[in-house]
Amino acid sequence: MDTAPESEERPSSFARQLTQVHTITDRFSMANTYLINDERVVIVDPGSESNTHSALDYLRRFLHRSPADVDLVVLTHLHLDHTAGVTSLRQACSAAVAASAAARQLAESKPRVNRVVPGVTHFASQVLPGALHHLDLFPPEYEQQIKMVDVWLEDAAGVPRHPTWRVIASPGHTPESLCLYNPFTYELICGDTVITLEGGGSLVRGGTNRRELEETLWTLRSLQVYYLYPGHGRQIISKHALTTMQLEW
Repeated sequence: MDTAPESEERPSSFARQLTQVHTITDRFSMANTYLINDERVVIVDPGSESNTHSALDYLRRFLHRSPADVDLVVLTHLHLDHTAGVTSLRQACSAAVAASAAARQLAESKPRVNRVVPGVTHFASQVLPGALHHLDLFPPEYEQQIKMVDVWLEDAAGVPRHPTWRVIASPGHTPESLCLYNPFTYELICGDTVITLEGGGSLVRGGTNRRELEETLWTLRSLQVYYLYPGHGRQIISKHALTTMQLEW
């Protein structure tokens, strides 16, 4: 479990009392899993099986809740370092799995011409968990991964049964990337759309579509965010959490 670094200008203690997000970090791949402690619990990006077990343990020991309290699992995107724990999580709870509707559209669209060799993605994920996916050498196999999804999330819609949380499409790192935003607690869970760097800076991860990335940047900069929860790296607690963003091309 990780804790947030100190910031030069932290939000008020009142705002901190409202925060709902708890962080679980896999010490091997450094991918973050998040628990939204709402009336029911949302798990965002189960990550590895290690993350999943840690999240369930945290749920019981620190939140004093059971796996039955989890009613939704949200995938910010379909890279394996964020989705590999779904199977083991489903063995512990009956929560529905949700992802961006863009993933289904991609799976139904024209097949990619340059596919990877079957089995290579799985092998790479075992040898170097998450590392190759960060480099986008092996794009998500949407046709297979959408089979684990029960609920399709639309841009700007509320998260099912969690109306204070909104879905924000954030294509750039992957076409189906999304963020979850709570305008009442000023919290943003952003998957790999934004990662944090040593020293506390944030990096917006780009893909091959410059227009999509610029639109995502414009959208994120329009939000009031005090608590930034990235897919990798430490969270940022600041009234200006998104003002120091750098671009990765």
